[in-house]
Amino acid sequence: MSNQEKASGQLLTKGEKTHLRLRAVAAAEFAQRGFHNTKVSDIVQASGLSQPTFYAYFESKEAAYEELVGEFRKRLEDLTGTLLIETSMSQPDLLKSVARSFLRFFDFLAEDNDLTQIGFFQPPGCTQTKAGLASWIGRNIAKEQAIGLFRSDISSTLIGKCFVGMIDQMARDPMDAEQRTETAHACALLLCDGHWRRTDS
Repeated sequence: MSNQEKASGQLLTKGEKTHLRLRAVAAAEFAQRGFHNTKVSDIVQASGLSQPTFYAYFESKEAAYEELVGEFRKRLEDLTGTLLIETSMSQPDLLKSVARSFLRFFDFLAEDNDLTQIGFFQPPGCTQTKAGLASWIGRNIAKEQAIGLFRSDISSTLIGKCFVGMIDQMARDPMDAEQRTETAHACALLLCDGHWRRTDS
């Protein structure tokens, strides 16, 4: 059972509730202050708990940060794995599938702003997260190139990096559900169909 699943159920022990509370407060403090400017005392004060309680769950602020960012990355990697296209499809259907992939990423990043800030946008964790995401997407693209879905004269690694660059820039601005859907479609068009002006033949 994940932390999120436990948080939505009634099976939490007192210790689990305390752990989740410290995690949520730590994420908020890291997001607001940045990792380097956040002290354990900031987390303790904001949580209303004691310093010994903090150290009962985390060895250090670094340990708390790594737990949060590590779980964020794992969930992002798992999500990327579910987006692999395994069968051939028409170009219109492929475009829709790529748009859905962008949307899944946008929705994921919109779920928890604090975790997204520390895991995807802010140093020190953002560089490793984005490099990982580019690699995971590139791995998918390579398999999709092998079955003829995408052109193979451009490296899957480069396409993965382009994908992440678009996600990074688009997700920086707050978007509601409709805007995320529209942006996902636009990103898919750019990635799959290019931006050359069409001319009548």
